[in-house]
Amino acid sequence: MEKFCKHIEKLLAQHDYVVVPNLGGFVVQIQSASLLSDHITPPLSTIGFNPLMHHADGLLAIEIARSEKISYRMAMEYIEKQVEQLKADLQSNGNICVGNLGSFHRNNPGDLLFTPSVKVEFLPQNFELTNLYISQKNIQNKDEKPVLTITLPSRKIFKYASVAMLIFGLFCISPRLTDMRRLDNANIIASAFYNTTQNTNITNAVAEEVTPTEAAIPEVQQNFHVVVASLPNQASADKFCKELVDADFTSAHVLPPTKIYRIAIQSFSDRNKAIQFMENLRKTDSRFETAWVLCN
Repeated sequence: MEKFCKHIEKLLAQHDYVVVPNLGGFVVQIQSASLLSDHITPPLSTIGFNPLMHHADGLLAIEIARSEKISYRMAMEYIEKQVEQLKADLQSNGNICVGNLGSFHRNNPGDLLFTPSVKVEFLPQNFELTNLYISQKNIQNKDEKPVLTITLPSRKIFKYASVAMLIFGLFCISPRLTDMRRLDNANIIASAFYNTTQNTNITNAVAEEVTPTEAAIPEVQQNFHVVVASLPNQASADKFCKELVDADFTSAHVLPPTKIYRIAIQSFSDRNKAIQFMENLRKTDSRFETAWVLCN
């Protein structure tokens, strides 16, 4: 019987009612909040019973067949046996408890009556709902109105409130902490740099206050060039370079001539980055399958 009741409780947590064939229907009912002398009861959901809802709608049988991995017909037979057992126990004992739903009993005329459980904790809408107690403190000054003090039922409310405040604070503060667009990069003054070609440390000593626009920025040498063409004269090299710029390769430029004029589509200060760019260019654009890296 206990397992049978668990199936009904599971369905009531998801639906408004469950019909048990040849017995009746269990219905979820809403009980409004009420203000008493010393406490406030929250709005709770309770279980009611309607003996007129005895025609099967198949919901309970489908749930039992799915959970027990049996056929629908076997589930209907299982329900029928459980109802017969319940009625037999009720006939012999006069009162029978139906899991966490409540209890059945018969009155003198023999009518079937149902008494629901006080706390129906398996319903999700009743989760963590408790009474709110109010105490009235006596005031020495009779002209003043009495003060109502609300006593919270447990420390869980403080815990949930603290978590909610923390999450709200993160949403309010995090944009200011993570928005990199607010950083004023113009205020950074280069005071020292390391020259790898000379292998010496050079220190800039600023004797007087220097504005950000006056700060000296070391020039980065781009000695690795991704070459895409070699032409015999300056005119043809300039023309081809202009075509590359018009095709959105804005970094294209003509290298200083030796015997021929080489066109670099982009230059880098790092050799590995130049090689990686060259390889990606060969794979993605068939026009530059013969591109190569020139090192000055």
